[in-house]
Amino acid sequence: MVRRNVSWMMADKVVRLVVGLALNVWMVRYLGASALGLLGFAQSVVSILAILSQLGLETILVRELVRRPQEERALLGSALALRLGGAVLTLVLAVTAIAGLRPGDADALALAVVFGSAVVAQSFDVIELWFQSRSRVVPFVVARAGAFAVASGVRVAALVAHASLPVLALAIAVEVFLGAVALVVALRLQGDAPRGWRAERATARQLFFESWPLMINGAAVLFVIRIDQTMLTLMRGVHENGIYAAAQRLTEVVFFIPLAVASAAAPTLLRSHARDRAEYEHRLERVLTLLAWSAIAIALPVSLLANWLTVALFGSAFRDSGPVLALHIWSTPGLFMGAAITNWFIAEGRQGELMLRSVLGAALNVALNLGLIPAFGARGAALAALVSLTLAYVFANALFPSTRPLFRLQMRALLPLRARSERR
Repeated sequence: MVRRNVSWMMADKVVRLVVGLALNVWMVRYLGASALGLLGFAQSVVSILAILSQLGLETILVRELVRRPQEERALLGSALALRLGGAVLTLVLAVTAIAGLRPGDADALALAVVFGSAVVAQSFDVIELWFQSRSRVVPFVVARAGAFAVASGVRVAALVAHASLPVLALAIAVEVFLGAVALVVALRLQGDAPRGWRAERATARQLFFESWPLMINGAAVLFVIRIDQTMLTLMRGVHENGIYAAAQRLTEVVFFIPLAVASAAAPTLLRSHARDRAEYEHRLERVLTLLAWSAIAIALPVSLLANWLTVALFGSAFRDSGPVLALHIWSTPGLFMGAAITNWFIAEGRQGELMLRSVLGAALNVALNLGLIPAFGARGAALAALVSLTLAYVFANALFPSTRPLFRLQMRALLPLRARSERR
């Protein structure tokens, strides 16, 4: 079942990769470094604040839906209410933050309104979590694929029409709005779908108190991924951030891999954890192995071809993005490992420890950015992301007795198959 679900999700993401990469290349060439830097800055600010709408509910809600399917109406209704409340707060804070950081910049303010509004629509992702809890990925994959196809056509039309930056941002955000509608339709087509969702104060309180460490964890992860663009813009300007954003967009193309694998594997891992410890560790090691070697297999050729890739895709104006990409792509092993070990911390009930690792990574990232960006610009930000993610999600586990077994699993996952079998 896990393999089938991963296959469906990966197929969907591969299509998105190909189409999305083509559209991103076109968009980067169309915008140039400065406009791309402003777009990335606005997206970064909204993304960091958007964790207030997600509240770290994803894994907790899936776990509770697996454990208590008879209460799914209250669980889903309460989760949706929490996310909608957080989304509205995100929109208000995003507009306020952009107005304060870029006073008098009408385009930046418009971008904040567009991307902040998309966060409200994104609240309906809780429907996808119900499908995940049932290990039923096909309906929501098809729904999202339809929304992506229509939204891609809208982006093409905007680029052909030489749309302004705010209009292009709206074309990007259309996918989120269409995706919310498609998920609602997909849910209603399911004969056993829960009807009559209701928000219950006690259920909402329980979900919030169990998930708040994951909210901080998610905020910290996004901080590492997004704060660099905010700091680059404020310290070196939108042009330097555009150079960095072009490289980061190529790295982000593969971010779907750990999310797809971890999401598809979560229900099975949670069930095996409750049933058989040895089986659970074996399954987790397989997930870690898949993600670790996928990241290495991607990072090695991309780093070697980084200079050629950035010029070939984005043009000579982005020649300086090559060295940035060569560094930034090596942040993927740490990020992929981080996605995989989230399931371990959830299954063990140690969300607080996961949160502390992510907060450590975020603090380290900010400190490194403060030291490296003034001297090295975009390359310094890429190096900061690489070091902070690797230390937070791999080597930090070796420092504490409670997580050393997890660190050993991570190290075993990095061994070649033959060496691993001989060790056993």
